[in-house]
Amino acid sequence: MARVCRVFLWLSLFGLVVPLLAGTKVVFLRNGDRLTGELISESSRRIVLRTPATGRVTLQRDQIERIEEFPVRDLAGPGQPPAVPSAVPSATNPPVAVAPPPKATGAVTNAPPTVASSTNAVAGSSLLWLPDWAHGLWTNWHGNVQIGANLGVGTANWQSTYANANIVKKWGRTTTLINYALSYGMVNDVVNANRMYGTFKTDLAWSAQKHVYSYGQGAAGYDEIRRINLEYLSGAGMGYKVIDRSKTVLAAELGAQYQVFDYLTAQDRADVAARFGENLTTQIGKDVRITQQLGFTPGFEDFTNYQIRFGLTLSVALFKPLTLNLNVIDTYLSQPAPGTADNDLQVSTTLGINF
Repeated sequence: MARVCRVFLWLSLFGLVVPLLAGTKVVFLRNGDRLTGELISESSRRIVLRTPATGRVTLQRDQIERIEEFPVRDLAGPGQPPAVPSAVPSATNPPVAVAPPPKATGAVTNAPPTVASSTNAVAGSSLLWLPDWAHGLWTNWHGNVQIGANLGVGTANWQSTYANANIVKKWGRTTTLINYALSYGMVNDVVNANRMYGTFKTDLAWSAQKHVYSYGQGAAGYDEIRRINLEYLSGAGMGYKVIDRSKTVLAAELGAQYQVFDYLTAQDRADVAARFGENLTTQIGKDVRITQQLGFTPGFEDFTNYQIRFGLTLSVALFKPLTLNLNVIDTYLSQPAPGTADNDLQVSTTLGINF
């Protein structure tokens, strides 16, 4: 069973889907106005647009004259009727208005061109079979995927590989965070690192201010060197954003979790633990970003049986979309598997790609 779970965890990492990001669009309305922004989702009845001035805007199809890529050919000012489209239909800007019925048999009508479009489709437009509320599930995914490797040949031959993935999804009052970290290394053909750990966490804000929130989380992983065949947990709790600014967010959390440790050389352990957590994200200038997490989980039945997990990522933007990252992961177990150290510190440097 543990081996199957391990294979599933590895496959989950490489099965993450990076969604397509919609480009900037210009929406021409029937009343002569126009809106410019990012097309978030599209259905047969309405579209959702995000503009710098008004934020998220929902428009009904019967309000829309046409949609064009930015920049547009039409230079008509606000309040003026938009210019007549080019006689050659544009595959990237098909009109969305419904053509009126023909005036007479054989008569030329003003029906818009019916050229099929493949490039005007946005994330979600190919998912029209979904209800409108579900289109938000496929947009606003952002994150960073990192890969790093070290190699040495000489008195000792060694190699190590690192990979990290940090993904964030915001939708309404919910924020979903996914994190994967893995490493594998060998020295003189002897494995000295083989570990993977992944977490999935969703926060739900209680109010529009988003200071108070509840959360649910799950995590799973293994560590061959520390003789942990499989560990997993699930839990829930409450959080409060002590600092909530545009460039700095600091939150404190309190909750509980059920955790299981399947050891290779010791008796398995399962217990319920309290959880005290802290999360910090801060942006320094335009190019430096720091993300840090700290969790302390003492057992309810035995407070001397606890775990401390610390994570830190320092990310420096090189040029879009590449980043240079320093990752620090430190895990302390007060009661580790026999024959293993109670503290495990991992430091890695990686190249990352933002999306």
